[in-house]
Amino acid sequence: MIGSIRRQTVFILGLALSLSITLVVIASDTELRERLGDTYWVLGLAIIGAILLVLAGYVFDRTLIAKLKEINNHAGGNRGHPDQSPSTLDDPDEIMGLARKIEDMARSLQKTEASYRAIVEDQSDLICRYKSDGRLTFVNGAYAQFLGRKRPELVGSVWPILAAGLTPWRALDPWPETYSFETVLLDPSGKRHVYQWAHRAIKDRDGQIIEYQAVGHDISVRKQAEMALRNAKESAESADRAKSEFIAVVSHEIRTPINGVLGYTRLLRGTALTEEQIGYTETIQRCGHNLESLVSDILDLSKTEAGKLEILSAPFSVRECAAEINRLFSAPAQAAALTLLTEVSPDVPDILVGDQNRLRQILANLVGNAVKFTEKGGVSLRIGGAFQPSEPTDDKGVRRYILRVEVIDTGIGISAADRPKLFKAFSQLDTTSTRRHGGTGLGLVISQKLCELMGGGIELESKPGHGSTFRFHIQLIAENEHTVAPTPAGASSHH
Repeated sequence: MIGSIRRQTVFILGLALSLSITLVVIASDTELRERLGDTYWVLGLAIIGAILLVLAGYVFDRTLIAKLKEINNHAGGNRGHPDQSPSTLDDPDEIMGLARKIEDMARSLQKTEASYRAIVEDQSDLICRYKSDGRLTFVNGAYAQFLGRKRPELVGSVWPILAAGLTPWRALDPWPETYSFETVLLDPSGKRHVYQWAHRAIKDRDGQIIEYQAVGHDISVRKQAEMALRNAKESAESADRAKSEFIAVVSHEIRTPINGVLGYTRLLRGTALTEEQIGYTETIQRCGHNLESLVSDILDLSKTEAGKLEILSAPFSVRECAAEINRLFSAPAQAAALTLLTEVSPDVPDILVGDQNRLRQILANLVGNAVKFTEKGGVSLRIGGAFQPSEPTDDKGVRRYILRVEVIDTGIGISAADRPKLFKAFSQLDTTSTRRHGGTGLGLVISQKLCELMGGGIELESKPGHGSTFRFHIQLIAENEHTVAPTPAGASSHH
């Protein structure tokens, strides 16, 4: 290739030199000039023109070769393309070789464009391209079909999404290079569709924006599913609120006749009754108390589900609370020939701040169940705790105290398969003892929720035939002015 170019250069320069010598010889021959007359000047000008044409052709040829070399250099990155023959690069005729290379590149570009168009046309998404003034330069078949128009009618027109003001920008405004937004469109039949558009800039090799492309994906089904899910959630929440309100109203309404039954039962017991009548009265009173407890549990459960159960804070004595539980269940424990042990650690502060009633409710549920489901042996209530180490004393002399409680019994025990049922509302274990003692299964559920509301939790350790241990902890406040005193006499008792 280099030898051919050199031969062309030598030939052209030689021809120009020969014409120049001829011109000099003619110009120096006076006799010839007189003999030719005016023809002499015509011949001279013709030779000068020929020299200029030869030189101009040489310069044009060199410029063309330089441009072709530049194209060749740019095309060098495509040497690995399978459609390009290696012999093309070694063609002895540079112009023909580059022409063949350009032809191969054009053929490859046509294949790439055909492949791109095939991919675009197979898409169900709406794809279009447009200039910065909003005029479309390309739309795929799905786009034209959705609008019910032909592609030649759409190309050159303003992008309808932009024309309708559905984009976050307007024509000729500075557009973002990438953006995602949603629009609602109507097809020719009037059906509503929700499209999510992905807008991005198309750039050339130098990073300059040529045009923009937008791809619209139909998310109507997803939006309908989201709306249905949201409506179902709102309906469920509304039904749950209605249920909680209904339970609260009914519970309050039931309490009024229950209080009447219990009140008149107490009055009736104060009159002269036979032994048989006294037994009937005691049965009515016991059933009334059970019904009152059930209504209270249902009301508490409805409040916890509705998020309306309040936890109060007031100073109280944990020891007095434990002693009260001990007195409450002493008679049932003695009637069942069980021992009831209550222990409060000396490290527990005399006075703590929290909700005494809710703590008493948890203790009553756990100790009551332990006594109910224990046939021999006994029940132990152990209370201890510690200050939270990660939280130092604040400016008001207040520290957070973690109260830890264990209720241990020697009862029937609970299998691992039955434990998940314990903390479900109205769930009962399928055992003979459980059926015999009955119960609604609300006590443990409410106790768990109360522990969580007071910043704690509850857990169970049990083995069938070897009793159960319920452990729970709650967060209380300890005021430093209340000193820690030894357990007063009578706080621990055995029965």
